[in-house]
Amino acid sequence: MAVAAHFTPEELTITLAGVRVAIPLLLVACLAAGWLAYGTSPPVADWVTGLSTITLTRRLQWILMIAAIGPCLALVVRVAMGLNRAWWLLGLSLVVGLLFVRFSPETMKPVRVLEGPSLLTVEEAGLATDVEFVVGVVWGDSAYAFPYRSLLRTPIVQITDFDRRLLLIHSPYANSATALEVGREIRAVDLEFVGSPGNSTLVYNRKYGQFIVGITGLTDDGKTPIGVRGQVATERMSFADWRQLHPKSRLMLPSKQDAAWPGVAAHPQFAPKLTESSLPAETQIILIHTHPRAAMLMTTDFAEPVHVKAGAMPLVLWRANGRLKAFDRKIDHDLFLTFRHRMDKSRQLKLMDNQTGSTWSYAGICTVGQLAGKRLTTVRLEEGVYWGVSREWFPDTQLIRTNGNGPEQK
Repeated sequence: MAVAAHFTPEELTITLAGVRVAIPLLLVACLAAGWLAYGTSPPVADWVTGLSTITLTRRLQWILMIAAIGPCLALVVRVAMGLNRAWWLLGLSLVVGLLFVRFSPETMKPVRVLEGPSLLTVEEAGLATDVEFVVGVVWGDSAYAFPYRSLLRTPIVQITDFDRRLLLIHSPYANSATALEVGREIRAVDLEFVGSPGNSTLVYNRKYGQFIVGITGLTDDGKTPIGVRGQVATERMSFADWRQLHPKSRLMLPSKQDAAWPGVAAHPQFAPKLTESSLPAETQIILIHTHPRAAMLMTTDFAEPVHVKAGAMPLVLWRANGRLKAFDRKIDHDLFLTFRHRMDKSRQLKLMDNQTGSTWSYAGICTVGQLAGKRLTTVRLEEGVYWGVSREWFPDTQLIRTNGNGPEQK
């Protein structure tokens, strides 16, 4: 009553009416801005409905922007007309802060576009240290190296090489990279970094309204994205090792802004959803992209070729020159090969199959013997992927353990 005594009945009526209007306006603006700011945040989204929350938030982005900015403008007009006091405008600072959370430079992460032929080779340019890691891609007759520190800041890179295009999507918190050969339907200007749900980079193609999951290379509903022609194998290793393997490789030079980022693998940023498992979530594995996916421990001994079975596919894995490769060991539909190392008369180690005694190169090509000219089908694999991330995106992943008696599947 003491406060009301300072107002005439007409002023009190106007003030109460202003409060009844201002509070709903601020509530609507804050709720819309809050949804926009945290609707694409993996922890919040997982707490609600997961990936669908993130995709819905991005699709409603401009509607939420209008719902956040519209009430703010209305409140500014009311203050200008004297219907509300100026201190109500302090509530707009919260809305501005929430919008900054969503549209800050760190959140947006622009897409980097490169012209393949114009890139310097690793002989012409180098990195600050040889021990920092790169993602390597052999595409056609060209090899490309992408520094980890650059991909942490801009995890989406498109390379144009005359009439060909390659899209690289790096998921740093999964330690996984997917390279997609794409057509003209996919343009860098239409691509947008959305977030890292499940520690996988999520890309939005504004032109077609499609979401591309980095670790799978597929849309959020498991389909092949429009414009994607196929996947290209990627490798991760130190710059020194990559330069030794591909001295003519082209290098994406780090920018000044990249210098603040680490050049080594990042740990998972968000706790993965793990069902019952015998391995810790941060265990690094060899992820083999079969159907269903298969995983092996990084500690597996590859001193001899390792024969395993992933789903219905018989595989052989061997390591040569520090590089691990996997092949389908089925030839001519009905011949299942097994391999061994054998020392020839010149004391050189050769790779031979037990069925025909033919000699094979480590690229999976038969060079001498009954099967000369035959080629094993390469199976894509990734080393160092985190087990928890793999189980979240590929819940049917088979863990294959090897022991003295051969492979043991889990």
